[in-house]
Amino acid sequence: MLRGLVTMGVKPVVIVPDREGIYADLEKMGVPVYAVTFRMYTYSHTETLVQKLLFIPRMVAKIVSNNRAEKVITRILKEHRVDIVHTNVGLVNVGFRASRNLGLPHVYHLREYGEKDFGARYFPRWKSFYRQLEADGSYTISITRDIQAYHQQQGKPTAAVIYNAICAEKDNMPLDAGPKDFFLFAGRLQPAKGVDSMLEAYSLYASKTSQPLQLRIAGGFADSVYVEKLKSFVVSHKLQSSVEFLGECHNVEELMRGARATIIPSPHEAFGRVMPEAMFQGSLCIGRNTSGTKEQLDNGLRLTGEEIGLRFDTAEELAILLDKVASQPIADHYLAYTERAFKVVNSLYTQESNVRQIYNFYKDILQKYGTNLCKNPT
Repeated sequence: MLRGLVTMGVKPVVIVPDREGIYADLEKMGVPVYAVTFRMYTYSHTETLVQKLLFIPRMVAKIVSNNRAEKVITRILKEHRVDIVHTNVGLVNVGFRASRNLGLPHVYHLREYGEKDFGARYFPRWKSFYRQLEADGSYTISITRDIQAYHQQQGKPTAAVIYNAICAEKDNMPLDAGPKDFFLFAGRLQPAKGVDSMLEAYSLYASKTSQPLQLRIAGGFADSVYVEKLKSFVVSHKLQSSVEFLGECHNVEELMRGARATIIPSPHEAFGRVMPEAMFQGSLCIGRNTSGTKEQLDNGLRLTGEEIGLRFDTAEELAILLDKVASQPIADHYLAYTERAFKVVNSLYTQESNVRQIYNFYKDILQKYGTNLCKNPT
């Protein structure tokens, strides 16, 4: 998004919570970037005894850190004569608070449900967050229509739906790669991604065939307890020869091209990058018919008049689909799905489309403030 906006004349100033990850990339781009310690304005977790004991100290530290960050960010905005503040996630409020100090318009980029997908509870309550969304000079970009409706922003002149950018526009769908003798899951191994329910479905499928297609699980994790639970399930159901945990992979696109199908089992995916990424690679997708995954499938049905992927609601339905896809040749039964899917994602989820829509949203906002987007920093 930033790279595209820069080419259109926008001059970004970026504030991140530390010097890890994207900080170095931004420096290489020549973008002014500041590391200011701040935290999500949500309640700390209380699942374990240690978390319960540390709850109050952590909440106090969070409040103190964010109050300090607000003052520092306000000075940075003033120094750079910033015109608009864009907070790239819904659960961080220091940008909004700093924008209020200077009377600047603010955009919340709503990328998550919060409590429904990650169990995050806004502090002190969700009503305080929604008051920010309703404030004068406050605008929202939601990554799906469902996210927009969840946060009560649908139909408002200050709200837009702009889908995530996945890839640059492509001329042609990639060719098939390999014998397509495995199913693929790609993503973080965490409860929110539905890996456990996928394994349950795979076990049902594998129990009904003598030679099940292998399931390859590609992704890193932060919760070792959850991963051990997944591996214990594999052992207890005698799936060790059929399920392979690959860990973090740098060849995910190659895996997607080589898979019989990519599975998206998340129960509440806000948008879900994996499905359009797989569709860009020509992979057949099997997705849970909920939230952002459902919306992407619905978009395809609306635009083409036919399905662009396979849908399921339960583990039993997923098991049936795995059996069908494994037993039927892709070229004969599912090539049309992948071709339609590629056309849809190459229309809706490109970098070019994303940047163009965000630029126009900025432009509309700043026209109300008498500011020319291409002449002043943002």
